[in-house]
Amino acid sequence: GRYEVTTPDGDTFVVEAYEPEAGRLHLLRDGESHDVEIREVDASYDVKQDGQRHQIEVLNERELRMLKAGVGAAGGGGPDLESPIAGTVVETIAAEGDDVDKGETVVIVEAMKMENDLKAHKAGAISAVQVESGDSVEIGDTLVSIGD
Repeated sequence: GRYEVTTPDGDTFVVEAYEPEAGRLHLLRDGESHDVEIREVDASYDVKQDGQRHQIEVLNERELRMLKAGVGAAGGGGPDLESPIAGTVVETIAAEGDDVDKGETVVIVEAMKMENDLKAHKAGAISAVQVESGDSVEIGDTLVSIGD
């Protein structure tokens, strides 16, 4: 198939790939061909290419949008954590004045009968909580603001 790949640095490129045999992928990128070994480990993959090992995650569009919005370890550097999904706030974990670490759950939003832990996109003190349990949120709504 054809896949869009985003690196941790935010660079994106297209790769064409096929699986000639189980545990091996043949990749074509910008006219260069690469054969890699691949092994699934929990929710990620261990990829070996040219003697080097890399851990990768395969995300669908929703997971990528959530990751960019601060769910997990990545996110923007600004003060606001914005909702990557439309749904209902189940619980606000962090309160104004709380110190949070990057990646710490601050709000839980239910969407399509699934609870999603929305995590701090940076470390700092919660300067404002914009939502409370029961609130409906749309994509891009500010949930909390985090100061330095």
